[in-house]
Amino acid sequence: MERNNRIGSLNSVIRSLDAAAGKAGIKKLKIIICGGLAAIAYGMPERATLDIDAEVDAGFEIIEKIKKNIKFPVEFTSDISRWSMIDIPKGYRERAVLYSSVKTKHIQVFLLSPLDLIISKLRVFRDKDIEDAVFLAKKFRIKKSAIMKAAEEALKTSPASSELLRFKKMVKHFIGLAYS
Repeated sequence: MERNNRIGSLNSVIRSLDAAAGKAGIKKLKIIICGGLAAIAYGMPERATLDIDAEVDAGFEIIEKIKKNIKFPVEFTSDISRWSMIDIPKGYRERAVLYSSVKTKHIQVFLLSPLDLIISKLRVFRDKDIEDAVFLAKKFRIKKSAIMKAAEEALKTSPASSELLRFKKMVKHFIGLAYS
């Protein structure tokens, strides 16, 4: 029952985004949901989030128009890799999973793929993000080697910084948690 309530809430958030895009005069905007809302969509039990994190296939003016018509906190960007010093592996847009549980008129909603969402969560490494990542790895039976490969790809395209060392440590710690 609670999962149905969370999915119902997720669907109402998507309907609100769709209405906001319509009010802004936007048609067929691609949105890739990441963060806690994506974890909820994938079935993460007992997960709550206070905002929506998403990549929108649009420039600043369109992002601004949509945000004006939304009553809850949103973080939009045209490139989710730029939210961190660690990039999400190339091709994440093509790997995004269509979310078709709610009909929309103005937006097309995708979820960051489970593997890419894990990498995204490991970039932040808060307790709730690690819980999400462990859940995703187990639910989708993502092999340790796939996570290691995706992490290496993320490191290759990320700018040189001390964050790369921290990310490597986080990945190693996560592997110990998820695969022990």
